[in-house]
Amino acid sequence: MAAESTRTARFVTPGMALAVVTVTAAGLLKAMTGRGGAPSGRGLAVVCALGVLHVLLGTAGLYAIERRGSRALLRAHFAVAVAVASAAVVASGGSAFLLLTSLLSQSVLYLSGAGVVLVAGASTLATLVPWAARAPTALDLLRDSAIWAATVAFVAVFSRALLLQHRARAETEQLAQALQDANERLRATAARTEELATTKERNRIAREIHDGLGHCLTAQHVQLEAALLLFETDAERSRAAMHKAQELGREALVEIRRSVALLRVSAPPPRPLLDAVRELARECAAEGIDAAVRLGGTPRPLAEPVEFTLYRATQEALTNVRRHARASKLSIELIYATPGVRLRIADDGVGTSELRQGFGLTGLRERAEIVGGTLSVHSARGRGFTLELELPG
Repeated sequence: MAAESTRTARFVTPGMALAVVTVTAAGLLKAMTGRGGAPSGRGLAVVCALGVLHVLLGTAGLYAIERRGSRALLRAHFAVAVAVASAAVVASGGSAFLLLTSLLSQSVLYLSGAGVVLVAGASTLATLVPWAARAPTALDLLRDSAIWAATVAFVAVFSRALLLQHRARAETEQLAQALQDANERLRATAARTEELATTKERNRIAREIHDGLGHCLTAQHVQLEAALLLFETDAERSRAAMHKAQELGREALVEIRRSVALLRVSAPPPRPLLDAVRELARECAAEGIDAAVRLGGTPRPLAEPVEFTLYRATQEALTNVRRHARASKLSIELIYATPGVRLRIADDGVGTSELRQGFGLTGLRERAEIVGGTLSVHSARGRGFTLELELPG
């Protein structure tokens, strides 16, 4: 019967207060009409005063201790309450014994097992001693003692059931609160997961647009500039540049459709990997950049995400060469090693001493990490730009 903390276990309710008042009133009424006659006027006044004090201790006193008291104060309260109730019972010649039943019930709710035993023992002593003094025969005392024992047992069992019900309700409320908290955390985690997935998908879409459509539009812009420059001096070459720009426009439309249709999966290169890389090199050559493709090892089929990453890396690197490098030569090395595959692209352009990785290189690094590979870039002023990509496969 371990007691709960007085700061959390709260039993004083209007119902309990009414029960204490009712039982005390019954005890006082019993004292007024008890066997052997009621106490004298002064004695009855004392009993009634003690009864009122007993009610105040069992209601307002416990109410205050529940909210701001301590274990030590609770034990002191019961010591005082036992003394008051016992005094009332003794003063009434044992007739007001009902006061002790409410006290016994409260001890079961608030005190430990040892505390309950002490309260029960003190109550029994305060009840049976006056009864023994006034019992006509030993049989009468035995009968009264049996009635008292049954009363104590009933009160203890009933109060214990109330305590267990209270604890069960408190545990249920705690579990419900814990479940509610867990649900809140789960909803927050789901929201963060959804936000992360959305961000990841947005980054994927951005990479697709930048690497595919961006490349085509950049190349088309270069061809249109060449056509404008050659329009008056070399009509044939200007016309060829215009045709190439038109072809790149069609390719841009294809890239748009591919991006829309395959946003949820990695889109494969538009043709076998090696052919696609050579086509990109020819685009550079058409703009006056000597682009050499070198193959190492024996080509073999690669996982679709790996091939697509190699293609996009080549596309991004060559787009940057045409836009920024001012290079005259570049080399593309595609090496099928064991294990893995390596791509190295280097140019003889102006390079830079402050390498800034824009969205394109950041997207390539993300692509490489997704398939378990690594990307490194190197550049120095006057020494060109080098991109190295190593992927499993």
